[in-house]
Amino acid sequence: MAVVAVMRAAAESSEAIVPNLAAVVLLGGSVRPRKLSEVIGRPMFELPLRPGFTILDHWCREVASLGDGAHCMKLRVMMERAAAEPLAPATQADGVDLSIERDPFEYRGTGGVLRDLAVAYEDDELLLVANAAQILIQPLKDLVAHLAAMRADVAVLSHLDGTVGGTYLIRCGALRELPVSGFLDLKEQALPAIAARHIVRVYEARQTATLPVRTLSDYTTALRCHHRLLSGRSAQPDPFEEDLEPAFALVERGAEVHPSARLHDSVVLRGGRVEADATLVHCIVCPGGVVRRGRMIVDEIVAPGHRAD
Repeated sequence: MAVVAVMRAAAESSEAIVPNLAAVVLLGGSVRPRKLSEVIGRPMFELPLRPGFTILDHWCREVASLGDGAHCMKLRVMMERAAAEPLAPATQADGVDLSIERDPFEYRGTGGVLRDLAVAYEDDELLLVANAAQILIQPLKDLVAHLAAMRADVAVLSHLDGTVGGTYLIRCGALRELPVSGFLDLKEQALPAIAARHIVRVYEARQTATLPVRTLSDYTTALRCHHRLLSGRSAQPDPFEEDLEPAFALVERGAEVHPSARLHDSVVLRGGRVEADATLVHCIVCPGGVVRRGRMIVDEIVAPGHRAD
C-alpha cells in the first residue's frame, strides 16, 4: 500500500549534500505548448533573466552548488524531438557537466522519459527532476536537502497554497518498475503507479520556492521576483506594500530599441524592434516583432503577424 505524507518545512534549512544524487534532470518539453513558447524562437529555458544570463544559466549555477567540489554535477536537459533548437550549444559551466538531449522516442511522456533514463543508474541512486521552464527563488541546495530528508522513493515539492513546485527527488529503482513502452505522464500516470508500491511524500515549503514560466504573465511575474532578490529585497512584496515601480527592462544583444522608448517590466529579444517614443508595460517583443513609433502596449506578446502598430 502506498504511503503518502505531507511534511511541513523545518525551521532551519540543512546544508547536507546528498551523496547518492546521480544527476539533475530538467524537463524542457510541454504536452500543450503555450503561445509564448511557440513565438520566442527558442526553448523556454533560454529566456533571459538579466543581460547575458538565462534561466538555464541560473539552473547551472544552482546545480553547481549541489556538488562537493571534487567532481562536476551532471545536468541533463531533456527536450522533445520537435522542439526548437537552442540558440547556443551546451557548454560546460563551472562545477556542472551539462548536456542538452532530445527525447529518443516520440509520445513517451515525462514519466516514460525518466523511466528510460533510470536504466543507466543504480536502484538506490537519485534523480532530481524539475521543469526547466521555472525560476528558482529559493536556493536549490536547501530544497534538495529538505526533499532528501523525506526519506522517500519519491519526494515532491509543494507550496502552502497546494500548488506543486515542479521539482521531485526520485529513486531510480522506483522509476525502473514503470512500463518500458507507451505514454507515461509523470504526474498523471507515473506517480500514481509508483505510489501503489513505494513511499511517496510531499515536502511543503513554507515560502514559494519556484515560479513557473509558461505564459507572459508567469514570465514577467517571475522576473520581478528575481530582480527584487537581486536588489536585496524579498522575492514577493508584502500584500500591503505598494509595488508599482518597474523592476527590470531587458534588451538582448541584437534587438533594436530607440533611446526614447520606455520599457516597464518588459523584454525585447534579439531580432525585435521598438521604435521612438513607444512604451511597453509587461510585454515581450519576440524576434521579428515591431512596436511602432509612439505606441503604448500593455500585457502583450509582440511577434511577427501580431504587430503593435
